[in-house]
Amino acid sequence: MINWQSLTYDELTKDNLYDLAYERIQIFVKAQQRPYQELDAADKVAHHILGYQDGHLVAYARVFQTENHATFGRVLTAPAVRGQGVGRQLMAQITAELARDFAGQSVVIEAQVDKQHFYEKFGYRIDGAPFIFNQTPHIKMVRQEGRLQAAE
Repeated sequence: MINWQSLTYDELTKDNLYDLAYERIQIFVKAQQRPYQELDAADKVAHHILGYQDGHLVAYARVFQTENHATFGRVLTAPAVRGQGVGRQLMAQITAELARDFAGQSVVIEAQVDKQHFYEKFGYRIDGAPFIFNQTPHIKMVRQEGRLQAAE
């Protein structure tokens, strides 16, 4: 069972920060062979969604507002739990966080092109042509249902 937490930057413990930085660097820098500045200014304003299982961070994403819309990124699941539905659980956590804290805002993401079909399962649709971001092809995607509604 996964223990989910949603924490602001100020609420992160040293261990949370280490865990998220370690996993993000493992996945996005080392495994995908993309040397870039992994930690950035968005980390200080984001809500960090962390999924722990048996004391290990197995899922992560960050949610925040940028310009005139809400967004999320750095979505990851640890290799050890892939194929077990953890990605779907993480997307449920992301969607709940967006609805709770950014209700009424449109949701726009910049997804890696090879993850397009995953996000389409959750109502996101392509908006524009692919582009390169941090040496990787990305695509802008917008939530098809438009603006989020807070949970009743």
